Amino acid sequence: MLLRSSLSPSSRRSYLRSWSLLLEFCKSYTLPFVFPCCPTLICNFVGHLHNKHHSPNSITSHISAISYIHKLCEVYDPTHSFMVRKILKGAHNLRKSFDSRLPITKAILTNLIAALQHTVANEHDRVILRAIFLLAFHGFMRLGELIPISPAQIDKVIQRSHVLFVDSASVQISLHYYKHMKNNQSMTITLSSNSQPTFCPVTALQNYLDIVPHTSGPLFTFKSGRPITHNFVSSHLKNAVQFIGLNPSHYLGHSFRIGAATEAAKLGMSETVIQRLGRWHSNAVQRYIRINAFKV
Repeated sequence: MLLRSSLSPSSRRSYLRSWSLLLEFCKSYTLPFVFPCCPTLICNFVGHLHNKHHSPNSITSHISAISYIHKLCEVYDPTHSFMVRKILKGAHNLRKSFDSRLPITKAILTNLIAALQHTVANEHDRVILRAIFLLAFHGFMRLGELIPISPAQIDKVIQRSHVLFVDSASVQISLHYYKHMKNNQSMTITLSSNSQPTFCPVTALQNYLDIVPHTSGPLFTFKSGRPITHNFVSSHLKNAVQFIGLNPSHYLGHSFRIGAATEAAKLGMSETVIQRLGRWHSNAVQRYIRINAFKV
């Protein structure tokens, strides 16, 4: 139980996926699978993933999962061999990963919200999208924490019961499932209202709940009770981005989170504070601060 709790649910799923890929690789090439694995097998596996166009970071994550199991069993770890390290470096050098996503800053978000009046015909849908956009930005949230990426994730997103209005000026949201959570510990974030009604996450959330006054299930649903889908949000985000004259391939769901970190840095917040606000567990937050990545 203690050992199992050392990994977050998302990490366990990721590690299982990595091992499944390794076994599928051995099966497809009729290679014998022997544990502990040998460095030659791992090198070939890296080459296979590279040829399948996996990103360098994705390949490294899969190899880390294989390394973890070897360490757990206290056997020789083939991923630390000189040849495997060099093969991994080669994969990185040949296909440098580049994050083309740009931040949705406060100015851009304001324009996107205004654009909804022109790109979304249904008023109810505009209210829903406005609330999702503002919560994603002000809460430093991944879109997958607000809306399910797949039907299997419906119970993992923020539920209506996880939201509590403390008063008319603030709301508390409990995150029961989020990346890098430890020991299944939930986290509560508090959002406060601001002086700009059209940019206030508390007002937007209250307006949404006025038209969809449900008490259970996922927080964001249509009036019918059907959960809001990832495709619904991403397609409308794309339309709004195009409407204000920006390239939609650079502004995706994660751009709200990148924008929140960037805006916080512009306001003079330290990396430590931004890391805590965004629930980053390492200095990965540095990749999200894009002070020079945009021009408004």
